[in-house]
Amino acid sequence: MIEAAFLGSGSTGNCAVIRAGRTAVLLDAGLSPRQIGVRLGKLGMTLDDVSALLLTHEHSDHVSSAAVLATKRGIPVYATQGTLAKAGLPGPLFADLRTVADGAELCFGGGDLTVRVTRTPHDGVDPVCYVFADGAGRRVGVATDLGHLSKKVLAALEGCEVLGLEANHDVDVLREGAYPAFLKKRILSDVGHLSNDAAAAGLARLLGDRTRIVVGLHLSKNNNTPTLAERALRQGVERLGAKVVLEVAGPDAPTGWYRARPAGGIG
Repeated sequence: MIEAAFLGSGSTGNCAVIRAGRTAVLLDAGLSPRQIGVRLGKLGMTLDDVSALLLTHEHSDHVSSAAVLATKRGIPVYATQGTLAKAGLPGPLFADLRTVADGAELCFGGGDLTVRVTRTPHDGVDPVCYVFADGAGRRVGVATDLGHLSKKVLAALEGCEVLGLEANHDVDVLREGAYPAFLKKRILSDVGHLSNDAAAAGLARLLGDRTRIVVGLHLSKNNNTPTLAERALRQGVERLGAKVVLEVAGPDAPTGWYRARPAGGIG
């Protein structure tokens, strides 16, 4: 069985944990080391249970604690070459840094957990998303910081049992809000962030017979609300007649575990 929990998700910091068998990895480290430890504790884990840290890109809300986790906790860090360089992580004498690339497949725990790497359309140096699978092929896909759902990302995420997908902003709220014009343009661009409506529309391609759980992620504090995001995603689910659990993760507390189970069971 494979399961995922989101320790925090939003504009102020992002971190998730994915676990299969006895193997667990962190996805991004945008919370403080203390908060990561505290929130893992609420899930019955500690940092000692973590085998690796995977980074999506170098923006601070995804990497702010990566250096500390690497140097003081000795956790290996996996990221693209561009992300490792831009994030300013310490060199190989101080940390275990491992390079990944689009299309790569990683293996942890002797096959407990495999991870597929896919390039994403965002304005980082070399951003990626990850799809995690257990030995039975059950998958958890997580993708945030997307200007749009590219063909490559759609193909990677399609049919995952558990899907974590960015629903960053409501377009009308963003356009009418106080952000300066250049920032609005950046967020709305093809390498910015995915809106509620774009995420909902993408579900037509992403949901499959095996999809059991959809979690809205990376909600903007200023340009979105959980109600707006959930409403848009629910409308997308209902248009498809899909039977899935739908939730929205927030920035201040961990979610519970979302478990990928065979057809007929949901976590």
